Amino acid sequence: MAFAFCAGSDVDFPRRHSPTADLPHGGTYSVFLPPSYSAGARRYPVLYFLHDAYGDDRVLGKNGVIARLAAAMRGGTLGEFILVCPNGDGGWFSNSHDGRRRYEDWIAGDLPREVEASYRVAGGVGDRGITGISMGGYGAVKIALRHPESYGSVSGLSAAVIPMEWDDVEKVFFVARWQLHRVFGTSRTENSLAENDVWKIVGSRERRTVPFDVFLVAGTEDKYRLDRVAAQYADFLNRHGIRTTARLEPGIHDWPYWKSAMLEIARWHASRFSAAH
Repeated sequence: MAFAFCAGSDVDFPRRHSPTADLPHGGTYSVFLPPSYSAGARRYPVLYFLHDAYGDDRVLGKNGVIARLAAAMRGGTLGEFILVCPNGDGGWFSNSHDGRRRYEDWIAGDLPREVEASYRVAGGVGDRGITGISMGGYGAVKIALRHPESYGSVSGLSAAVIPMEWDDVEKVFFVARWQLHRVFGTSRTENSLAENDVWKIVGSRERRTVPFDVFLVAGTEDKYRLDRVAAQYADFLNRHGIRTTARLEPGIHDWPYWKSAMLEIARWHASRFSAAH
């Protein structure tokens, strides 16, 4: 295990390597342990955070979010939990069409098993949440829908919960389009878009029963109009029986907004963890 510290803080944020068969060279993830972790034998809820397309497992530390969460926990305004941040390497936290990189399988399988074996994690679905920003927000929602037995709370910040028809993908900006082709396939006839479309996953059944609520937050000045997507998708989920709240607020698609909004996301999850009640 390699240890590193967040720039400008004394917050411990170690990086670990996960020797999983789901990824060619294993997986990388970083872990934030709450302030009281070393003081006793308590077990803690865990929140999995999936980063944006330009980020990695260190992005919350680099942008001051880890230090902010630690300060809120020390001050008693945020319930304590373990935060696990896997590196998705632009892979949309999904299994690639060619089967070589299975990020979804890793995050839903080997990663939580390793975390629960390595740290004092509270048992039960009510003490496990998943969230993410932009690409990671899509990944969090998609993984939870595909593995509903594994999460008690799900959220997305500026989540890219976009439809994934081939023609929809061809309209997105070039970096996202390149990533989507790289992950889901470059051919109109040979791709895995349909099975990874969060609209189709839900729409395949008239009603769905899941153990979690969903919280979608987005800025109203988002240049990709993901605020409109959040509102539409929240309505869609509610109509299919999945309790969802969308909160639209001033903000754009950048870290100055996300740094503030992540504290709101963290408080939402902390209030829903079983250990909080």
